[in-house]
Amino acid sequence: MDVKGYWKRYEDWVIPLLCILLLFGAAGVWFDFYYDLNDDVLIKDILSGVYTGTPESRNVQMLWPLGAFLALLYRILPGVPVLGGFLWLCQAGSIYCILRCSLRFSGSAWGKCFLNLIETAAIGSMLFYHFVFVQYTVTSGLLMAAAVISFLTCESDEGGPGRRIRKNLPAAGLALLSFLMRSEMMLLLLPLAGVAGIWKWSEERPVFTKENMVCYVGLFGGILLGMAAVFSADAAAYGSEEWKAFRELFDARTEIYDFKSAELRSYEKNEAFYDSLGVSGAQCALLENYNYGISERIDGELLKEVSAYGLETQGYFFHSLQEGLWLYRERLRDNRALGFREMPFLLTEAVLLALLLLVGLKQRKGDIFWKAGLFAAVRSVLWLYLILRERVPERISHPLYFMEIGMLACLLLRLMAQEEEYDRSFAWRSAGLPRFPVRPVAAALLTVIALAGLPEELGRTARQYAARERENRLDLAARAYYRERPDRLYLADVMSTVDFSEKLFAADDGFGNYDLLGGWLCKSPLAVKKLQAFGYDTVQEAVADTGTFLAGREEVSWDWLVEALAEQGIYGEVVCVDTVSVEEEKWRIWQFVPREE
Repeated sequence: MDVKGYWKRYEDWVIPLLCILLLFGAAGVWFDFYYDLNDDVLIKDILSGVYTGTPESRNVQMLWPLGAFLALLYRILPGVPVLGGFLWLCQAGSIYCILRCSLRFSGSAWGKCFLNLIETAAIGSMLFYHFVFVQYTVTSGLLMAAAVISFLTCESDEGGPGRRIRKNLPAAGLALLSFLMRSEMMLLLLPLAGVAGIWKWSEERPVFTKENMVCYVGLFGGILLGMAAVFSADAAAYGSEEWKAFRELFDARTEIYDFKSAELRSYEKNEAFYDSLGVSGAQCALLENYNYGISERIDGELLKEVSAYGLETQGYFFHSLQEGLWLYRERLRDNRALGFREMPFLLTEAVLLALLLLVGLKQRKGDIFWKAGLFAAVRSVLWLYLILRERVPERISHPLYFMEIGMLACLLLRLMAQEEEYDRSFAWRSAGLPRFPVRPVAAALLTVIALAGLPEELGRTARQYAARERENRLDLAARAYYRERPDRLYLADVMSTVDFSEKLFAADDGFGNYDLLGGWLCKSPLAVKKLQAFGYDTVQEAVADTGTFLAGREEVSWDWLVEALAEQGIYGEVVCVDTVSVEEEKWRIWQFVPREE
């Protein structure tokens, strides 16, 4: 058996695979995989049937075709953690694709191993936390990054436009999957994908030919057509009047909670406005604590009016342009006093950009400067938009950074691949100029940055993992308590549950007899379906019934609920009827006891 020949044939497949096993194996051995947010858990509960009792394809957050596919898998494979496995495969597959694409710029087996190890260390120093705490928005960003890197590293041959488009179909498929998973994340990264397309098209000689037009415009147009098709399918799936009304409520809720300050939900600071709508202080308190499910007055029309009022009083952007530019500068400086902790991303990006300009100067490639300028302009606009909207959580900023780094790395690798040919064609030494060792310097700098950032990334992952394990013990105990009493419905205070999550590969326990008093799924057709399974039409009706119980942390005060129900002519008090204890943590079970007034 020709072992050497066999290895040479499959090394481009095996080396990235070994790096993936090292990276994700470390995450699985040292820790365990968790959904990052309770939002991800709720998506899983909807798809798996935990929420309504049957797998549902309309999970609100993902586009319907992907939701339908995952719900079908849950039906075919009951008890299997489909969504957790799917997200994990998407993340590992994206990183595998990126590692394998980079090997096209290295010739020897040792060089390929060294390149992939540097990349693995760099990826770990930036994203290890997100491999342990999995979030669908981050996963969508990784898919889009893999799509763009696959496109940038795909070799342009002499085949016709059809052949060239076919070679880029995997990249198009990854982009569409990113759109299906989290359309907002993919759309945010789409302008950078356009920059990548302009970069590559500009390298064709001649540039403006019919074949190039068909190839590049055809590929990008095909992606847009695919996006339009799946978006149309999604619109059709949510075409009923109930779902249309809920989506309007959902959009208004998103604007109020995600893009406006808490002052908008304060009755004291907006008393005249809320009085004009007939909204009392007790009802407004439900908006403040997110438990608005118990009020029928808080519906889609009201939330749209609150959203419009927020746009009128606070504006579309959270900051002025001057404030945004200052925050953008401080973010580039990694100002930790403002909570910016993104040095591995910033250093890596700065080193790659400096090396690009240096190699461009050396090789006398003036196009590097306009490419870098176009990249800087587009990324600045994207960052300013996020900053002005005050919407830069890590699940958005880190995929954006990673996409930028991937694009710069591809451009640098393409230039370094031409380095040897350039040195042969230009009498570098005879010109009396020193020869700059680009590859060793680039490898050394990126390795140092990766190894310096890795301990901090592992440390913060370990701290969050310990905190998550501690928090989730209370959640697991509460759910076990609910399961032992399947004939009862338990409604939890929203803010008591924000730190809870689940393990990615945990088995589901069937239909869950619990829900939230608010949250992003509140008042949806699915929430109504769940209530009807217990014989109720509204949350208010359920709370007022003695067969329903309330749940939350021991420090929760239910005065707001008593006051809100009293305004509806339902009088009573909330009494604690049981306690679920885990060491010093306590989860209380309450009951609303009606009384005659």
